[in-house]
Order: sequence, then C-alpha cells, then structure tokens
Amino acid sequence: MNPSSAVAGQRPAPRAPRAGRTRQRGPAASAPPASGAADPVRRAGPLTRWWLARLPASDTWTLGQRNVYILPSRSGMAFAGLLLVMLLASINYQLNLGYVLTFLVAGAAGVSMHMTHATLRGLTLRVRPPAPGFAGDPARIEIVVTSPGRARHAVVVRLHDRAGGVDGAAAIDVPAQGQASATLALLPARRGWHAVPPVVVETAFPFGLFRAWSVWRPAARVLAWPRPEQPAPPPAR
Repeated sequence: MNPSSAVAGQRPAPRAPRAGRTRQRGPAASAPPASGAADPVRRAGPLTRWWLARLPASDTWTLGQRNVYILPSRSGMAFAGLLLVMLLASINYQLNLGYVLTFLVAGAAGVSMHMTHATLRGLTLRVRPPAPGFAGDPARIEIVVTSPGRARHAVVVRLHDRAGGVDGAAAIDVPAQGQASATLALLPARRGWHAVPPVVVETAFPFGLFRAWSVWRPAARVLAWPRPEQPAPPPAR
C-alpha cells in the first residue's frame, strides 16, 4: 500500500510554506508603516535625500565657513544685468563718470555679499525638546538662535521645503551677544514618534542681492498621542 495515500474520508495535512515565500492576507498585509518610522529625509528627492543624509543629526548646529552657502538672488541677477548695461554704455560713450558710478555700485554690491554671509556666520542654533501633543494638532518646535558677537538682522528660520509644517517660517533679529527664539509648527498626521524635519536658516540682509543659507538636521523627535474619541464614549458602569 502506498504510504502517501490517505484513509478514506480524511483530508491530507496542509504543506508548510516555503522559506522566503510567506504571504500575508487580510488588512495586516496592506497596513502602512508606523508614522514614527517615517523620516522626512526619505520623503525627499534622490539628490536632496543624498545631500541631507550627509548632514549629521544634532540638536545643536554652529554656522561657519563650511556649512553656510551663498548665491545671488533674483534681484541680484537683475542688478548684475544693470551693471553690465551701465558698463557697456560707459564704454560706448566714453563716460568717465559712468565708469566711476558703475564700479562704485559694483563695489557696494561686493561689500553687501560679505555682509550677507557674515550675518549667518558664527550663529549657534539649538532646538528645545518639543512637548508631546495629540495627532492632528500642531506641535510647536522652538529654535533658539544665539549670536556670540554683534547683532544679526533679518534671519529667517523655516522648515526645509515646508515638510509637514503649518507655520513653517519665522523671521527674527538676534541681539548682540544674546538669543532669539523662532517657533515653528509641525503637524503630525498620525500617532507615534515623528522626526523633526530639516531646518533651513537663511538671510538676504542687507540689500537682498545675495541669499545665504544653511541646512540643519535636528536629532529631536516629536511624540504624538492618539487623538481622544469625539464625542467621548459613556463611562463604564
């Protein structure tokens, strides 16, 4: 008699699933990952994600020569075009006063570039531990900016690409050898731990011809509690 044959009326035992081919069925298979595992860096584009991943996560960030970037703004590009027109007109009409005015204004623009970069250089940013809240309610993130020397004006602190923020920008003036606080708002959609998105600190002071900025990845996280049921269920008897 073949040992593999079963007794009449008795169903054979189910076979064990093969390794690596286990498949889940039901709602557990399509459930999204927990919100605490969602990293704002992973939601960015490939190039931005690669660049942000190179930044160390820290609750304190000091701005210096290596992490402050500067480029001409749109107004600065238009101003450079105006200087070019003034220079061509001075060459064409041989205007000595035109040369003086052109290079005088160009020198002022060069000085403003150094002032824009110096507005951020030397600042220290620190994030205070965020207070927990309920899912769906804005969580306040307080950034403390400290100046070790002179006063700094028109410093803008915002969330990178306004990721998950409802109040994603704050403009502050930092007093000389003092501190100023910028409060941002993060909206946690689900309960659990949420990483604070990267923070951008930037300025266009004094003339708006150049934009200097730096990107910082805070290591702090925000805890979102489950939202209470509304209306509340009746108390148990």
